[in-house]
Amino acid sequence: MLIKRLVTYFVIIAALFLLGYFIHTAVLSSLEIEHPFSLLNIYLFQAIATLVICVGFELIASFSKRFSDQLGFIYLATMIGKIGMFCLVFKNTLFSGVVLSKAESLSLLIPIFIYLIYEVIAITKILNRNA
Repeated sequence: MLIKRLVTYFVIIAALFLLGYFIHTAVLSSLEIEHPFSLLNIYLFQAIATLVICVGFELIASFSKRFSDQLGFIYLATMIGKIGMFCLVFKNTLFSGVVLSKAESLSLLIPIFIYLIYEVIAITKILNRNA
């Protein structure tokens, strides 16, 4: 059963990556908008981070009774870590002297919110299953 849930996370996150990235790229192409950063790298970072978080929390919930009671608090700390890692990896894009337009800022936020929504849904299911 655990393997099935882990494979499900991988499939859903891969589908979010493929659909999100290609739809996002198609919309930007149709509007003839180019960004000074790699949209592919943003989507890859978010997909990998979300996969690590979901798999990690599933494993903690399955194997550690001591930590499974604290998953909600651990998730809050994980979100701070994910934001910190994002800022560290994309510091050249975020903290350069170049002012990002609204379209560029929105393009940075769309993948973040897509994966954040999925993370919240997945973590909520894990928490409800353990309650």
